Amino acid sequence: MQNELRILFEDNFFAVVLKNCGDNSQTFFKKAFSEKKYAEAVNRLDKPVSGLVLVAFSPQMHTKLNNLFKEQSIKKEYWAICKKREEADHQFPTADFEINHKSLYKKEFCEAYLEFNTKLQKGFVTESKQRGKKASLYWELSGIGDNYNFLRVFPETGRTHQIRIQLAHLGMPIKGDIKYGSERTEKSGGIRLHAYSLKFCHPQTRKQMEISALPPSPDALWSACIEACLKAKELDE
Repeated sequence: MQNELRILFEDNFFAVVLKNCGDNSQTFFKKAFSEKKYAEAVNRLDKPVSGLVLVAFSPQMHTKLNNLFKEQSIKKEYWAICKKREEADHQFPTADFEINHKSLYKKEFCEAYLEFNTKLQKGFVTESKQRGKKASLYWELSGIGDNYNFLRVFPETGRTHQIRIQLAHLGMPIKGDIKYGSERTEKSGGIRLHAYSLKFCHPQTRKQMEISALPPSPDALWSACIEACLKAKELDE
């Protein structure tokens, strides 16, 4: 894919670019903005995750955009393909709810305290509010496939590996995410998690922004997830 085709929005202040799974979210866009004196990623996506990355073109704009994230003024939506709940019961006995067709399109709230082990590069849910950092998100079952569930996820905080940890703790590990309970890796080396959209007020122009992108090069499974999530999104509006 050409670098210029990854640019979904660009003005004098920042850009929004589409990251493929496997890309380093801090560097993959550098060639496209090589003429800029300053081009740095504001938000980070894990290497195996695809989706939208904000790139600031000045330290001042970087700070303004970063503050929007800290204030939870940027609304984020992710899409995830997860192991079916009933198949995960024996591994995750603490997840005491049932997933079925009655659960479709209902937003559920999840809050936990997460502790990240830098040596293992892995996070855990902890009972300790002193050691852990509060992480909260909403999730919605948008579709049920033959072997997997399709979820829309709306994180309110931005903890390291947050969505991956919390969905696994609920008994729904993301497909391909062997670090958090998936049985097998993906051929792509990625996991089935995609940062689909960002909604926020432009810090300079005050224009309301809503930028989205489908998963790049979707296969049949991603296509089924896309169909389910877009249908759920329409019902929201």
